[in-house]
Amino acid sequence: MIFDDIGSVMEFYKTYAHNVGFGVRLGQQKVVDNVLQWKRFLCAKEGFRTKKGMIAIDPAKKRRKVKLTRCGCEAYIYVTRESDGKYRIASLTEYHNHPFVPPSQQHLIRSNRQVSERVKTTLYDCQRASIGTALAYRFLHVDAGGFEHVGCTKKDLQNHYGVLKNKIKNCDAQMLVDQFGRLKALNPAFFYEYEVDDVGTLVRLFWADASSRKIYGHFNDVVSFDSTYNTNQYEYIFAPFTGVNHHMQSVFFGAGFLLHETTDSYAWLFTAFLRAMGGIAPRLIITDECLRMKNAIGKILRNTAHRLCMWHIMEKVPGKVHPELKNDLAFYDRLKHCVWNSETPAEFEDRWKSFITEFKLE
Repeated sequence: MIFDDIGSVMEFYKTYAHNVGFGVRLGQQKVVDNVLQWKRFLCAKEGFRTKKGMIAIDPAKKRRKVKLTRCGCEAYIYVTRESDGKYRIASLTEYHNHPFVPPSQQHLIRSNRQVSERVKTTLYDCQRASIGTALAYRFLHVDAGGFEHVGCTKKDLQNHYGVLKNKIKNCDAQMLVDQFGRLKALNPAFFYEYEVDDVGTLVRLFWADASSRKIYGHFNDVVSFDSTYNTNQYEYIFAPFTGVNHHMQSVFFGAGFLLHETTDSYAWLFTAFLRAMGGIAPRLIITDECLRMKNAIGKILRNTAHRLCMWHIMEKVPGKVHPELKNDLAFYDRLKHCVWNSETPAEFEDRWKSFITEFKLE
């Protein structure tokens, strides 16, 4: 048989294999001066799995168990290029040493499956509507009139969805930076800075709008910095800078995204914050407990007092006391009364000593 190009050969053998009930795999080939001279198309069950394929690359990680599919089948076609540029099937073996896939399951053969453009579009629309792959696959099944007409399996859809998420994730970072650029063009008082690594991944970002920078000029005595927000979808740490105005209302000064919680990352973020605020450092900064953050504050905000957030301190109390006190309501009532209702240092010290004595915490 003669074919105009190698793609036609592939389509022919895949169609033949689908009708018979086996999968197709690409074999060896020879290319000279970027021109394909010959190629082999194999049964998907050709050969045997190598020992390398059964051993985990990282011994510390357990390799996912995969069903053995190869059984040494020798069926193939061998195609050569003729002098006129066309391709001819020079030899073939039709015999298979395994049962064929029944018609009801032929749509599951790997070489017969493909995530079509229509399916990709549907998946993308579902993703934008926060619809998962399982429900999206059911939509496709109903629309196509059966799972066998979808063209791929749910696992294929999940794999493509993983690729799609990574593409969207990378695009989202660029779209965010582009949007900040537009905001800067509209209002020069909008401030933003960012850094990317050697491969172009966004690793650090800080921004503060004109209103936040103006508000900071009036209420910069105390700043709360919270880096405990983890954005699961993008794996970045969201770290807002907030304060309190003269009405005891929370005010927003700016925020950052960090890919890595390192001393250098925190130091970069605090430096960007100071640049945005005209070099004016707060008198006091309140944070959660973090050694890397503490080191960065000591390096960048040298004249700023550093204190830990009471909410985080109170959250850690159960892990610091005797097990018998963990469920003692009277203990927590007395502790909260001492911490939150003391109006002067002297009053706090008196209540604290009484609290320590009462619950034998000396």
